[in-house]
Amino acid sequence: MFDKGELTELANYRDDENLICSFYYPLEKGEPAEEGSTIRLKNLINEAQAAREDWTSGQVKSVADDLARIERLVMEERVLTKGGLAVFACSATDLWKVYHLPDKAGPLLAVDHATWMRPMIELLNRHKWYCTVLVGKGRARIFLLNPAGVEERSDIFSVVPGRHDQGGWAQARYQRHHDDRVMHHLKETADETFSLFQEKEFRRLFVAGTEELVSEFVEYLHSYLRDRLAGTFPMEMISSPKEVQEQTLTIASELRETYDSEAIDKLRGEVHTGNLGAAGLEDTVHALQKGQVLMLLVNEDFSAPGQRCTSCGSLCLMDPCPFCGATTEVLEDTVENVVSQAFLQNCEIRFVRGSNKERLAELGSIGALLRFAG
Repeated sequence: MFDKGELTELANYRDDENLICSFYYPLEKGEPAEEGSTIRLKNLINEAQAAREDWTSGQVKSVADDLARIERLVMEERVLTKGGLAVFACSATDLWKVYHLPDKAGPLLAVDHATWMRPMIELLNRHKWYCTVLVGKGRARIFLLNPAGVEERSDIFSVVPGRHDQGGWAQARYQRHHDDRVMHHLKETADETFSLFQEKEFRRLFVAGTEELVSEFVEYLHSYLRDRLAGTFPMEMISSPKEVQEQTLTIASELRETYDSEAIDKLRGEVHTGNLGAAGLEDTVHALQKGQVLMLLVNEDFSAPGQRCTSCGSLCLMDPCPFCGATTEVLEDTVENVVSQAFLQNCEIRFVRGSNKERLAELGSIGALLRFAG
């Protein structure tokens, strides 16, 4: 799909002279070239060109070339691909990036001096890797998974002798040998899990198996992994990768709702005390410009206009710029820019869905927990 490094490069892409087309479009494999779908695409293109009277002749040509190329691409891809399509284009600078997305996105077409990255950032958030370790006494299976798929990365076998029923000293010695082999097996599995984390840096860790073994295994995990341990659950060693994926994602979805709820509770408390919280678009933008934001919370469908300074590039909701006093330009959706800037500042971003949206709406549909007070 794409990784954080690619998104960072795209999010940093800005051209004050030329215009960039950011295009998102939902696809359905085998979709015929129906009149309704064609009209929808044409309408997007026409709306994007509505502001061309304000463009230079070079910008008009560049955008026209980009849109023609995008239109041809959609006609080809919609009969071959299922999911979503993202394109970033600027023929004046030879920018042409095409991404096939696992989920549908858009339809959206933005023509701006900067890329529009929010749908990609949301998708990256949804498809971050989880790791599930299925642990037994002599075998362990390690899975990497997200909503798009599951991959079994390791299947570890260790020679662990069975229990010995003979009594006396011999049994005690045999039991110590058995326990020692189990310990080495669990340590090896923990080491393998940490190696995978160093390679992929998955978001959350889940451990499945019997309660006794799971508890023992957790003790051998590196502290970085214990910090990411999100849950444990019983599961048979013979379970299929699909079963592991479904169970993990079900628990992860429930946990996401809980994490969002707890974050909103914390935000409400911090705003009430006036310390490390900002609620509403104006206060959130102000905190972001000062580098204070630790975690950004935003309702998944929230958008609002705003301004961007033509001199220092700061986001704001007024003219002139409150930071340098220069004039500002109007932004169709300043939340798009807030999300991109938060991403570039390595803030944690939570796109709030479900029942928690109404609770965050009470705080302005957007807010931030802060690193330090302003």
